[in-house]
Amino acid sequence: MKVVESGYKIDLHIHSICSRSKDKEKVAFNTMDNIGVLTEKLNANGVQMCAITDHDAFGFDMYKALKAYESDEQCSVIKVFPGIEFTVEFIGEKGPTVLHVIAVFNDEDEAKVAKIADCLVDDKGKIAYDKGGAFSEEKFLSILRRIDLDTVLIVHQKSSLTTSRPYKNDAKTVGEEKFQEFVYTDYFEAFEFKNRKNEVFNKNFLNAQNLTEDIRFITGSDCHDWRYYPKETEHDNTDFIYTYVKCLPCFRGLVMAMTDYRRIKTVNSFFNPTETYTKNIRITIDGVKYDIPLSRGINVIVGDNSIGKSLLLHKLTEYRKQQDSLLNKSVVRGYDKYLKKQNIEVETSIPAAEIFAFDMQGEIRDKFEQEKIKSDDFLSPYYPAAIKSGAYKEKIQRKLNVIFSYLEEKFALELLEAQLGRFNILDEDIEQAESITFVGTVSKNSRRVKVYNNISDDLDNIAEQIETIIGNTWIEQDDRKQLKYIIKQLDSMSKRYDKKKKRAERENTKIALFQNAVNKFKQKYQSSVSDTQKKLSTYNENIDNAAEAIAAIIRRREKLMIPDFCIEKEMIRVQTERVHDYEFNSRLGITEIDEEYVRGLFTSEMKKGTKKSVLDMSQDELSERLSYFTGAPSEALKELKSKIQEKLDSDLANKFTITQAGKDRTQELSSGLDAQIYFDILSYETSHDGMYIIDQPEDNISQKAVRDYLLDRFKIMGEHRQVLMVTHRPQFIVNLDVDNVIFIGKEDDKIYIQSGALEYRDADYNILDIISDHIEGGLDTLRRRWKRYEKNASV
Repeated sequence: MKVVESGYKIDLHIHSICSRSKDKEKVAFNTMDNIGVLTEKLNANGVQMCAITDHDAFGFDMYKALKAYESDEQCSVIKVFPGIEFTVEFIGEKGPTVLHVIAVFNDEDEAKVAKIADCLVDDKGKIAYDKGGAFSEEKFLSILRRIDLDTVLIVHQKSSLTTSRPYKNDAKTVGEEKFQEFVYTDYFEAFEFKNRKNEVFNKNFLNAQNLTEDIRFITGSDCHDWRYYPKETEHDNTDFIYTYVKCLPCFRGLVMAMTDYRRIKTVNSFFNPTETYTKNIRITIDGVKYDIPLSRGINVIVGDNSIGKSLLLHKLTEYRKQQDSLLNKSVVRGYDKYLKKQNIEVETSIPAAEIFAFDMQGEIRDKFEQEKIKSDDFLSPYYPAAIKSGAYKEKIQRKLNVIFSYLEEKFALELLEAQLGRFNILDEDIEQAESITFVGTVSKNSRRVKVYNNISDDLDNIAEQIETIIGNTWIEQDDRKQLKYIIKQLDSMSKRYDKKKKRAERENTKIALFQNAVNKFKQKYQSSVSDTQKKLSTYNENIDNAAEAIAAIIRRREKLMIPDFCIEKEMIRVQTERVHDYEFNSRLGITEIDEEYVRGLFTSEMKKGTKKSVLDMSQDELSERLSYFTGAPSEALKELKSKIQEKLDSDLANKFTITQAGKDRTQELSSGLDAQIYFDILSYETSHDGMYIIDQPEDNISQKAVRDYLLDRFKIMGEHRQVLMVTHRPQFIVNLDVDNVIFIGKEDDKIYIQSGALEYRDADYNILDIISDHIEGGLDTLRRRWKRYEKNASV
């Protein structure tokens, strides 16, 4: 077995008759003859890894008898460790305090295991206590050095960490200062409790004190009578729960589990049992076949540079990134050429349907470019639907149309007044002459045609929008009938105004024909009369035209109503979907519309210091006060319309943002923060199955960011789905506590592959040695992880 497929149920605290010096008759039944009773109980409870840990004693024969069941296929036990429960006196601020410390030893060197008991006694064969019925701390450590085996230490903490009255021999009885020393020096790999109810209290304490990663808890039965296992004795009513560890069934695996709290649980939930996953990768290299088992959790590919790690990801996915235009065709040709040259055949391919996501090297930072923030395949499902701004825009546009119409009419009247012109009054003694006055001032009403046409078009547009609503399958049948009735009414109205428009067009045509006939007659008449008659006729026409123009201006001014900027205030709510600690928002550029907003549309386009309202400005004044305008005065209003329309479109355009604790993260995106947001979301995504593949997630991320959040995110992800990554950082291997390492190496110009869990080793290779030798900084990282503290553990 190279990788962990499931958690293992453990019990490292079982007593035998070897504890009789302390427990007397409580352990009288637990003899060699009754070892079968214990194995039956262990098997019935599905215990897979265990240890007999007697009080200050070690029975080698008892250990061997239980260990013999490792090879029994009918027994659940697959690993038995040697161990002792030491009675140790520690000096804390409350003075000498006796604790019970369980030491579990490496079982690989049987010769040393056989001599454990000898290390516990003095020359007379008695237990070498130096503090009454206990060992001093110095004596305890010296015994461990004499035993000379790698050791895992577990201290009693049967009461919860929150209690003010801990049980006798609990770690907390040493006092707070000494207890903190235990915690922050990793003196013990784990703290043992038994009662199920204490688990909640302990977890709450760890969260409140920010000690989750510093204290690991496991459970132990502390069974003293095998007949009643897992109870301590016949009368034990404790609600006991087992501990599961995620590791290979070996001592190295146990050490790795005891140094990472995520490897220890009271439920076997290390992997998602329903998640689709790839079981192995099959590769043939120069005729040598490799069947590489994959873990359900985190698998990392490591190796020398330019050996083909990234190539392997692309080949396994059948170069699918080429379809996204992210993988150049020339690169694919280079990959295939390399595989052929090295005589490598990748037999496994992972179907697209079984891939949750695949991020190439450097691809994550590209996902957060502003223009891609909504369209990215991964991010887009988290955003709420775009806000429909049509109703808001229509409301504002109506008000703008009223204001623009007012200004157009106001400026038009100013122009008409300016165009009235002047003419001289005829002398009173002018020669009387017959003349004809031509009245050609009957004009077409083009405005009426335009208005009727707009009404008809608007009604048609409303009908089309209602048709779209009718097409929505969620509309109820009764509502659909009502909407169809409204469409008929709108169609009837539209036709009525279309007829009015056509009638107005016909009237304008008649007026045009009349004016043309008058003009022709006028030209003919002018050619056949005297100059005096022409002068008189022109004078009379000017008088009549001026009178008509003045009357028209007066009539239009009487109808001209000064508008205001008032519209009913309306809030525009931001649409939000919460994902982990983030809020994915769909919003507009403004959060409300009201009088101030409409007024601001105009004032924002004026030069600084402008106090006069646009409603009170003349055309020349508008031209003078409009910002960055250099055209003719007659073009000023057109320019103002264009600028306001542009701002309105921008304010009412949908914007997609990501906020965290009220802070807009899209305003401060950087490659590191991009990755943090991305991995936060990715790690908690459980609605889509499939493997997550990533090439070098550490790119553009600082060491601090890796330590502070990224490792934790990948650990969470590994519990939800299978992960396959390429990395060069040792922290991503050791501190991430990956479930499987795939090393691609090269020796004598031949490529080879070695793989397994961190704790895996065989006659040919050792995964921890591979990391130490081939990953830059790997040895230092391993030393920090593999804590020793006078326990003689070695890499």
